[in-house]
Amino acid sequence: MTKSIESRLIIVFGLLILILMFISSFFVIDRTKSYFYDDIKNKIEFMVSSSLIRILEDKSLTQQKIQEIIDQSMKQSQYGFMIQKLIVTDNRGRLLASFPRMDISFYPSDEILTSLAGYKVIKRDSENQTMIFAFPIKSGKSVERSLYLEVSCQSILETVTDIKNILFMAYVIGMGFSLFIGFLFAKTLSNPLRKLTRQALEMAQGNLDVKIEISSQDEIGKLASAFKIMATNLKRYITELEFEKQKLERILQNMSDGVLAINSRNEIIHINESAKRFLKDDIHGFLDKIQAQKSSVVSQPIIYEVDGYTLEVSIAFFVDSFQSTGMVFILHDITEQAKLDRMRKQFVADVSHELRTPITTIKTYSETLLDVDDESVKREFLTVIIKECDRMTRLISDLLYLSRLDSGENILRIEEVNISELVRFVCEKMRIHANKKHQSLLCNVQEDIIIDADRDRLEQVLINLINNAITYVQDGGRIEVCLKKENGNIELTVEDNGPGIPKEDLPRIFERFYRVDKARSRSLGGSGLGLSIADEIVKAHGGRVLVESEEGVGTKFTVVLPLKEKGQVTL
Repeated sequence: MTKSIESRLIIVFGLLILILMFISSFFVIDRTKSYFYDDIKNKIEFMVSSSLIRILEDKSLTQQKIQEIIDQSMKQSQYGFMIQKLIVTDNRGRLLASFPRMDISFYPSDEILTSLAGYKVIKRDSENQTMIFAFPIKSGKSVERSLYLEVSCQSILETVTDIKNILFMAYVIGMGFSLFIGFLFAKTLSNPLRKLTRQALEMAQGNLDVKIEISSQDEIGKLASAFKIMATNLKRYITELEFEKQKLERILQNMSDGVLAINSRNEIIHINESAKRFLKDDIHGFLDKIQAQKSSVVSQPIIYEVDGYTLEVSIAFFVDSFQSTGMVFILHDITEQAKLDRMRKQFVADVSHELRTPITTIKTYSETLLDVDDESVKREFLTVIIKECDRMTRLISDLLYLSRLDSGENILRIEEVNISELVRFVCEKMRIHANKKHQSLLCNVQEDIIIDADRDRLEQVLINLINNAITYVQDGGRIEVCLKKENGNIELTVEDNGPGIPKEDLPRIFERFYRVDKARSRSLGGSGLGLSIADEIVKAHGGRVLVESEEGVGTKFTVVLPLKEKGQVTL
């Protein structure tokens, strides 16, 4: 828990006063007790040495006389009230006289025996409530008797207790007064600091126009003056930095390239809108993959693909606020270039592959013909060669047609077309092929629909879709062709109950040379361009081709054409 400077000053001040009081109290009480004990000692020694010992030195005194002397002395002595016990013994430790009188058997104490040995004994008991005196009484050089006294020190203890109480009350009053003075002193010191702290916090929150007013000329006043100068300088520097920051942010935010900066702790310190669009919610995944690929010295850009984007990532290094190495990633969008490059490579590979097969067949059969004399075999081989040449001719013709479509050349011959009659005609023509596989081909056309279009090209589209269905649907399957008006459009559907198209292949079926079952498609004579051509023809008519399929259930192709009056087809 954080303590204020006031509380710390008061606590320190109070502790100093307490320590001072404790030390002074210890010495005062100790010296007072010592004084009173010394006073009692001196008084008892004076009383004994000046009267009793001199009287008791007379050897002729009888035991009765000694008792009378003791009784008389205790009555006349001003210190008699302090003496609890007085005993006189002979040199053998036998009791001669006592006060108060003792009727029980007597046994000399250690102090008495010590005094009979010629030594004076003065000591206090363990609780300091009684002082014990033992004096040897000599006659010449020999000890004739012993004088033993027990003096009460209760009055001393009571006096010391009273002194302690007085000191405690004085200390409480002094402590309260001292703490009050310390509180006032702490206030005079902390108030300017508290005010300066409040103003500094306002500065830290961005209010550099705060007025710092400290009138004192001491160290606090100098500190306030330094804060005032610092605030002025900071305001100027921050204004300049804000201008540069805004300019840099405008540049970065309007860049088409993505910019992402991280510090040495992998914390994102900047990211522009382009980078957010490219990476979306996978920023940390991007950082993990890029950092796993980069070497200690990045000399070549890294290609990174994410969610439909192909990015060329360049990396630069900088020193961050932790005095370590941060990184800046420049994300250049090369999606279209990469897509075109892939399409070009795939197209070249597909064309090469499609041409290689018939060329190889022609070459093989031609070389074989050189060594064959049988006319029937030659005719069979020549038939195969002609078939492969026709296949290459169709492939090249389709490629030329697609090239013309890609170039934007107007290849449509627009005329008035009864599309209902066209659908019936194509169905009848294709029914012969369907019957060979025992397939049912249904034609559902309920009304005549007339549009402006290229009849031959639409026929090509319809033949391609129906032929694909006949080719891939199993024997005994079902194919249905339906034509209807729907929401201002014409919808022509070709639906079958064939094997269907895998879900992962659906987005690519209109790509050139793309086959779902490559081996089977090629064996059936398909080039992989039919759906591409159909899609381009429909697009040239302002429409689109949709596909729905489920494996094991069937496939449904829908050609959607805008229903327009004659002369309104946009090419």
